[in-house]
Amino acid sequence: MRPTRTVSLLAAFLAALAIAGACGGGDGDEPGAEPEPATTTTTEPAVAPLTGLVDEGGAAATRGPLSVKIDNANARRRPPQAGLEAADVVYEEPVEGATRFLAVFHSTLPARIGPVRSTRFVDPGIVWPFGGLYVYSGGTADKVAAIEASPAQTLDETALVAAGARERDPGLPAPHNLFVLPEALLAWEGVEDRSPPEPLFRYLDEGATFGGDPASLVVVPTLSRAQYRWDAAAGAWMREALNGGSGAPVPHLTESGAQVAPQNVIVQRIAGVDDASVLVGEGPAWVCSQGRCTAGLWRRAALEARTEWVGADGAEIRLAPGRTWVHLVTSGEPTITP
Repeated sequence: MRPTRTVSLLAAFLAALAIAGACGGGDGDEPGAEPEPATTTTTEPAVAPLTGLVDEGGAAATRGPLSVKIDNANARRRPPQAGLEAADVVYEEPVEGATRFLAVFHSTLPARIGPVRSTRFVDPGIVWPFGGLYVYSGGTADKVAAIEASPAQTLDETALVAAGARERDPGLPAPHNLFVLPEALLAWEGVEDRSPPEPLFRYLDEGATFGGDPASLVVVPTLSRAQYRWDAAAGAWMREALNGGSGAPVPHLTESGAQVAPQNVIVQRIAGVDDASVLVGEGPAWVCSQGRCTAGLWRRAALEARTEWVGADGAEIRLAPGRTWVHLVTSGEPTITP
């Protein structure tokens, strides 16, 4: 019986020793054990929704869009526009034998924006999908009523004074001397909505290229009196003023001395400009990016929906990330030089 007990005790001891070793019994890992892999978290960089570009400072996520109605003073008139080159998106629309700009600022804020001018019937249709702040100066009662019915918070000169965001430039003649101070306006406690907008366009994936035919020069039809010359080194369409057809085209320069140079140019033909509803439905469009242009269609289901730009295959056209100019025209089509 004794030998049997000895064997049983030894077996129990060896079993206990094995269990202790399995439990780690020390600070070191078991010899030959593989270390646990480290886990990493990758954070995608913030992207400005109206340009598709990386928003380095993250400011675009903290504020809503600011739309400003701006005079179109061509290169031979004064004053030149202030801040126009910094707009994420600019809509150019026909007005009484000329054009005006509705510029949307979000990712970048210049020191001042203007000259600020009057509202028009088509403006509610432009701002309806993204709301935010809409700044204007005057307009007939029916036009003012139309923009006030939109989702945007509207501000005329009186409201800008209340916000401490209005500047009348004493060196310029009226009505070309009213400017808005965007930093002061967006810091104003009276801003009702600071939600960033949803994207208005779809953008190319990194490394992808724009389709269409080569284009070195795009002349916008009728009242715009503007053309865009592709600059491959800058990766942008350099805007030039045609000055009514007399003389050579000249660069469209802003108050800062910068030339207007968007990455994308869209020409959208609509039925008229007397009602916001002209921006709902569909019609012909020409989209230019990366030194190429393609013809397609614009389509929009409702005022609250964004416009889609589609090619001949029915797929949505994707733009190069960057700033975009949309020309609203009521007739003609662009002249495109390869």
